[in-house]
Amino acid sequence: MSNASHISLRGIEFVVTYRGASQERRENLLGTLRYLNRTYSDYIVWLIEADASPTFSWQQLSDPKIRHVFVHDTGRFSRARLANLGARMCTGRVICIHDADMIANPRYMKMAVDSLMDANNSDAVCPFARVVNTAGELRRSFIESGDYDELAPFAASDEADLPNGMSSLYTNTSGALNVFVRAEFIRIGGFDPAFEGWGGEDDDLLLRATRLGVRWHTLAGADSLLFHMHHDTAVRADWFGLPEVQANRKKGFECGEIPLPQVEARAAALSKYFK
Repeated sequence: MSNASHISLRGIEFVVTYRGASQERRENLLGTLRYLNRTYSDYIVWLIEADASPTFSWQQLSDPKIRHVFVHDTGRFSRARLANLGARMCTGRVICIHDADMIANPRYMKMAVDSLMDANNSDAVCPFARVVNTAGELRRSFIESGDYDELAPFAASDEADLPNGMSSLYTNTSGALNVFVRAEFIRIGGFDPAFEGWGGEDDDLLLRATRLGVRWHTLAGADSLLFHMHHDTAVRADWFGLPEVQANRKKGFECGEIPLPQVEARAAALSKYFK
């Protein structure tokens, strides 16, 4: 994709949470940032990193659109807490909570941003319907280039037609990458920072948002997907049996079961963080 064909995202602010716990995760972040820079214009990235010491150095990419914020935190990683910090630092109308290893189809990304900028039919948009894991040579080449054209030929492929190195990760998920009207994200309290480790915070946010009237829509289509840059495992079911993950997932669905006044009270308490 040439500089002349960069897609304007009209001032959107990305919130990317990060801990460089492995070489794969460090590589994935760089590939994602290269993809954003190569594909889009008119955006800012709030890169919120939590660790004992930084593994990301701004000089690695020297991209003026990146705002690197380091938080010294050696406890369990809390994507929820860091995403809230990023959202609090944003000032624009539309923000995107964006995982450090996810690559969206640019066409759907633009549709999601435009739908929130130009219309009043949605408050949150998920610009994908499924997630495909990308490993091996495909992953390595993309990370080095950030060129979506390397992935585009496989965007509409069925599971059986995916090439070696690609496999279905999620047929649906509420997390990974969502575009929000910032005021609505704040109104419902953002993520619950009680979630630490992997899982649960996205389910909790979706249930709380929809019960409180957030108009949350998904853009569906044959090529509506995220390419996930591989790390750790290509089968998330491997993690589901872990006690801490089971506890997070159980907590994540509680918001769909409690009375609405309790949901409203939780949102009011959580939203105080942003004031």
